[in-house]
Amino acid sequence: MLYGTTYDNGRKPHVRHPIPALEPRRPPHGPHPRTRPGPRLTEAPAPDGLAVPGAAGIAVLDGSALDDPADWLASGAAPLGAVLYTGPGPEALLAAVSEGRTDDLAPTQAAGEIHVEAAPDAVWSVLADVQRWPEVRGDVRDIDAPAPAAPGTTFTWSAGPNRVTSTFGAVEPGRLLTYVSTSAGAHFTHVYRTEPAAGGTRLSCKETLSGPVVAALLPSAALQIGVDTWLAGVKAAAESR
Repeated sequence: MLYGTTYDNGRKPHVRHPIPALEPRRPPHGPHPRTRPGPRLTEAPAPDGLAVPGAAGIAVLDGSALDDPADWLASGAAPLGAVLYTGPGPEALLAAVSEGRTDDLAPTQAAGEIHVEAAPDAVWSVLADVQRWPEVRGDVRDIDAPAPAAPGTTFTWSAGPNRVTSTFGAVEPGRLLTYVSTSAGAHFTHVYRTEPAAGGTRLSCKETLSGPVVAALLPSAALQIGVDTWLAGVKAAAESR
């Protein structure tokens, strides 16, 4: 409550009346509805000259309707605990992916699988040949990677505006390929498995992302779009060889 003082005609204090604090009017049932939309996922057309196999464009997280960064949390983009989660460091993540595991506690996770009309060795080689990743997705460029892939090998590449440093973990031809990536303070794990299925290959992928605040900017739905388009790109590249 706020208090105010009133005066009589002689300008002397007369009485102190309680003045109720003003509060926003709320509907009788439930909280006040949001008047501004939260962030939404859209797919922007790929820039001229960029072919993105398996997708019409590139996933974009649009938060332009939010004036205050704090509104990302209120919009439900990520709970506070997820935003503050830092996760294990790169060395611990590399040890995990070397055993075919990811960061199960990461706030941002995605997984998927796709059937490829090609042998497991052929599909695996598309993933392991980093120099040819631009065939998988058109926004990948500026690759600096020694060949062939080997456990502990570090390579760098760009995806859109982001420069990425990655290190291979498990490198098992025709079966398993894993690596850890770091970009702009965020840590990613990538685990790809190839196995025979229906005359071709079942290619599966699991990815996780962790880093302070990054979960609010890139939720699981956005990472899922990246996984799905990447799998589609590997399929297109493997089947065209």
